[in-house]
Amino acid sequence: MDRRQFSRRMAIAGVGSALLGRQGAAQAAPSPAVKFSVMLWIMGRNFTIEQRLETIAAAGYQGAEMVDEWMKWTAEDRKRIVAKKNALGVTFDVMFPSLTTLVDPEARPKLRQEILAAIPIAQEIGCRQFAMKSGARIAGQSLEQGRQSIADGLKLAADACRDAKIEVLLEPIDVLEDKKQFVNSVVEGFAIARTVNDPGVKVLYDFYHEQRGTGNLIETLEKNIDLVGLVHIADVPGRHKPGTGEMNYRNVYRKLAALKYNRYIAMEFYFQGDAVAELKAAKAEALTAMQTA
Repeated sequence: MDRRQFSRRMAIAGVGSALLGRQGAAQAAPSPAVKFSVMLWIMGRNFTIEQRLETIAAAGYQGAEMVDEWMKWTAEDRKRIVAKKNALGVTFDVMFPSLTTLVDPEARPKLRQEILAAIPIAQEIGCRQFAMKSGARIAGQSLEQGRQSIADGLKLAADACRDAKIEVLLEPIDVLEDKKQFVNSVVEGFAIARTVNDPGVKVLYDFYHEQRGTGNLIETLEKNIDLVGLVHIADVPGRHKPGTGEMNYRNVYRKLAALKYNRYIAMEFYFQGDAVAELKAAKAEALTAMQTA
């Protein structure tokens, strides 16, 4: 699907349904254990933050997630967007405080400065989790040195965020998407998080990325549930909604429920039709599966 087609579908289906679908969203009972969120970038940057929040709320979701969208906001933008998300009953559950690498020790001063600058913004908009990627491998740096440097960066972030009660998440990115990223599997991510050994550091388990790169989703989940801070959902191939590809999300959801996972489940898939309808269906399928665990 090209950008123009995607934008047309979002304009007609996603945002239109958002404005008309609030009553239906209110009828959907939220899970007592988990909450559901959506990554904002997946909706296309042709739409305002307010329009995307309307779509999320119309689908009955409680959370919205950001990468760097917030970095472009003025103080007035933040005031307006916070008022909108509060009116809709939506929370910003995660954001990236910085796009600076964790793996490069020489970037540490910049990383710390950016995290400290992001904390008051996160407090203003009500966000309690920071997500971070590892950064690209550095020539001449050994694997052990790289892992330790990432652990040191995460510890720095956790220390900076502790008083604000903001949790830090490491997000691995699969090698097919970014072969330069140091951490391309949650297996590596969990090992690094255990090295940090800080309650403020966890891992963002993106099942889409892990299926493309490593697989073995459920066993890895079972062994590391204590360090899972957030999960992301999309099917393989294509990054579309669950059920369109090779992944058995019913079993993944059942395992999450059996392990008493009680955090956000975030949808990060491309829409093939009506945005609100697909989000509602994805949430309903997750809840149905979890109730049979």
